[in-house]
Amino acid sequence: MRVFKVMQMRWRRSCAREVYRPLLAALLLALFAPLASAGTVLNPPRPIEHLKLIDQHGAPVTADSLAGRWTVLFFGFTHCPDVCPTTLARLAGVQRRLPEHLRPKVRFMLVSVDPMRDTPQRLAEYVGQFGQDFVGATAPLGELAPLLKELGVSYAYTAQDDGQHANHGGHAGHAMPAYTITHSETLYVLDTQARLYAVFTDPKDDYALQRDLTAWVGGR
Repeated sequence: MRVFKVMQMRWRRSCAREVYRPLLAALLLALFAPLASAGTVLNPPRPIEHLKLIDQHGAPVTADSLAGRWTVLFFGFTHCPDVCPTTLARLAGVQRRLPEHLRPKVRFMLVSVDPMRDTPQRLAEYVGQFGQDFVGATAPLGELAPLLKELGVSYAYTAQDDGQHANHGGHAGHAMPAYTITHSETLYVLDTQARLYAVFTDPKDDYALQRDLTAWVGGR
């Protein structure tokens, strides 16, 4: 009888080990495995051929001028009613939550797909609402289009239904047709050599962006 009880206890212990072993392995994996990037990382990073813009101060934006810091690009326009201000506010939150010693190493840039209305002055006023280190940039559409195509930025101009014309910061007698623009919401992360390093298709996951930037900029 005693032998039977000993065998029964050993069997129960063995069963318990079989039940809890996979649970323990899953727990350890969750605790110690490195978090996967929320963005799509390019390996190796890809040089950008058509990076030629003008910032809100009238200075050229090129691969050389961006080198030395990480850059987060977002494509939009200052007359955007919802997506752009919301996304830029999220990026401002990411900037504030980055470790203090990493903040100077990251810039956030709005590239306007509306160069007809988004003059340097207009861009300066707009991006200044989100932070001192935010950059606004654009280029004439003929020069901007190759960059948009290279990065796969989708955009479309749509005339407003009322057909009104408005003067958006231009001179009297130079009113422009009222229109809006639909565009993709993707974020593009450039490394310190201004190469495309990662792509985030969901700008709403700003905490994931913050986590990944902290790892990349801080050298993991």
